[in-house]
Amino acid sequence: MQSPVIQALADLEAAKARVARDAARMREELSAELVGELLPVLDNLDRSIAAGGDEAVLQGVRMVRAQLAGVLDKYGLERFDALGDVFDPRVHDAMSVADVEGRALDGVVIDQWAPGYRMGERLLRPARVVVGRHRRTG
Repeated sequence: MQSPVIQALADLEAAKARVARDAARMREELSAELVGELLPVLDNLDRSIAAGGDEAVLQGVRMVRAQLAGVLDKYGLERFDALGDVFDPRVHDAMSVADVEGRALDGVVIDQWAPGYRMGERLLRPARVVVGRHRRTG
């Protein structure tokens, strides 16, 4: 039988470890929430760049986008593109389906409206995609 002092020390160590795990999990959840809320800002910067316009303005927008992307990278944000992937509802959000020629493109992502993002194993946003559908005739 352990002495009460040794048992109290063991309980204290277990409690410290539990508090540290809970704090780490809370930090991860808060970081994921913040980064998730900033993804539309990143998308809008990408849309602004794609729209074109005055080169001096575009250069400034590119700089702001790069700065924001750098901050999000420090939080562990990873972008993934889905073009050419087999559609997977766990990581892709099918925005539409389009007819394709040939069976090879059936069920394959043929266009991407927005990239997907994850932090580690956590999916923050699925890639928004268009999926090919081969119509079988006969």
